[in-house]
Amino acid sequence: MATKKTRARTGKGRYRGDDPSTPNKNEAWVEKPVKTASAKKKAPAVKTAPAKKKAPAKKRLSPSAAPPWSAAYKAMVLRGEIKE
Repeated sequence: MATKKTRARTGKGRYRGDDPSTPNKNEAWVEKPVKTASAKKKAPAVKTAPAKKKAPAKKRLSPSAAPPWSAAYKAMVLRGEIKE
């Protein structure tokens, strides 16, 4: 197994400092084993829900289909396009 040098930590999770009374050892750093990558099996593909169908496009209203209370209807009457 390979090793990796990482910062040493105390029980509370804080970084540990180097002890100056031991000049041959650096307590602030430790070597931890590193797991080697092995061939992993590929996860099965996740099926997704089919896409929703779009609503059919709204039909455009003909000019004479404007509601009688609308300004467009009144304008068509004034232009003589439709009879009231």
